Amino acid sequence: MSEDETKEIEFSEDPDIQELQSCSLIFDKLKVDYNNLDGSIELPLQIDEEKSINLIAEGKDGSNIPLASKKVTFLPPLWLHFHLLQGYPDENPPSLNLSCSVMKQEKIKEVEDKLFQIWRDYKDRVIFSIIDYLRESSQSYVDELLPPIIEVSDIDQYNHILAFDVHAKEELFNTQTFTCEICQIGQKGINCTQFDECSHVFCNDCLKTYFTTSIVQGEVDKIHCPEYSCTKNYITARDELMKLETWTLKDEGVKDMVIKLLIPPVAASKLKKLLSPELIQRYLTLFKKGQYEMIGKLLPNRLVKCPRIGCDEVIFREDLNEKLVMCPKCKYAFCNDCRKSYHARFKPCVKVGGDDEKYGGIPIDDLEAYNHMAQGSHEKKILNAKYGRNKILKAIDEYQMDKLFEQMLRSGTDLKECPGCGAVIEKFEGCNKMKCSECLTCFCFNCGTQTDNSYNHFTDPRSPCYKLLFFGMPGIEDE
Repeated sequence: MSEDETKEIEFSEDPDIQELQSCSLIFDKLKVDYNNLDGSIELPLQIDEEKSINLIAEGKDGSNIPLASKKVTFLPPLWLHFHLLQGYPDENPPSLNLSCSVMKQEKIKEVEDKLFQIWRDYKDRVIFSIIDYLRESSQSYVDELLPPIIEVSDIDQYNHILAFDVHAKEELFNTQTFTCEICQIGQKGINCTQFDECSHVFCNDCLKTYFTTSIVQGEVDKIHCPEYSCTKNYITARDELMKLETWTLKDEGVKDMVIKLLIPPVAASKLKKLLSPELIQRYLTLFKKGQYEMIGKLLPNRLVKCPRIGCDEVIFREDLNEKLVMCPKCKYAFCNDCRKSYHARFKPCVKVGGDDEKYGGIPIDDLEAYNHMAQGSHEKKILNAKYGRNKILKAIDEYQMDKLFEQMLRSGTDLKECPGCGAVIEKFEGCNKMKCSECLTCFCFNCGTQTDNSYNHFTDPRSPCYKLLFFGMPGIEDE
């Protein structure tokens, strides 16, 4: 309250109203209803370190089961509501109601008892003393009010606490001054954007220009924190993802990695402050397309484009042996082999890009006959004219390599074909539990059947490979 406003206040002759007027001058957040002789005040909880907020559920045995956890910097405030009763302050204390969503009820009751004790000690006007006690407690002794870890069982209460923390951080950020790392000009936080992971700050004007140019030119890989070290880390991480070894060595599943890859580096809420809806949509479309292209180069059998006209969705296949594919965008169910509406499993169909397209679509009979035809013969000239000489020679090489591979498989060498994608797998050493480096399918090298990512295939007495985990390894036969 300004000095001019203070001078304009005319104090009432009613001592109750006088007390409320005095307190409202001291505590600027105090809201007073002079007609009803009551008021309320919000007292922020000032914590020095982040607090863990746990969402819990009660188990069957009465124990708490953690469902989610988050650390916050700001907590919802302590609220005091009071009312001056008839007979205050000589005969009756003020009516007090204390509330806080992060304090336990027994602690709230304990603090209320201390507030009433202030009145019992003085039997005088105590509103100032009560508010002052709470303000000091919420600032200097907040650890005594709160448990080390705050646990809540209500999902709405949990979300409210998290939302309050986000809002408080935004308000604090908006009032601070930052130097943009691009233009090197100081700006208020409300005119800037801070990236969550690295905390680098840039003014909105610089980011808008940089992001807009990048999206218009199709360079969507630049939509991330533009600080030098962050750009370097982004490129390094992307280069690592282009290596198949990164996928095979990861503990998390392929599907989880794909989901993470499809999450843009900059949240949509930040982009909305900088770009038009049209630019954001262009960015999301190009980003998703680029990510799928990268995944498709590494795991080509895992991705399939929805065949429905007008739908450009690319679908990730979890089970390579499952022909049924459901488009998450248009809900079209189709067969992965023929790319037509899904049919019964036993119904035969023509595989798109399958055997009909193998060897460039040249029939095997023509491939086998070509090398036996005399050079310059009419029959050979016909095939050269029909398919093209280079194409038919390339197809013959592929066909002969396939025949050689089939012979090697039949001869019992350390080569097997992956049941998921058909890639050729060679075993140099180790047990018979294999994982394809192309599609990450697990299978048994002994019998060639697909398995799950466990050893059940070798420990189940009903399995044809029971106790054959190490069958064929050097030295095992001698034991």
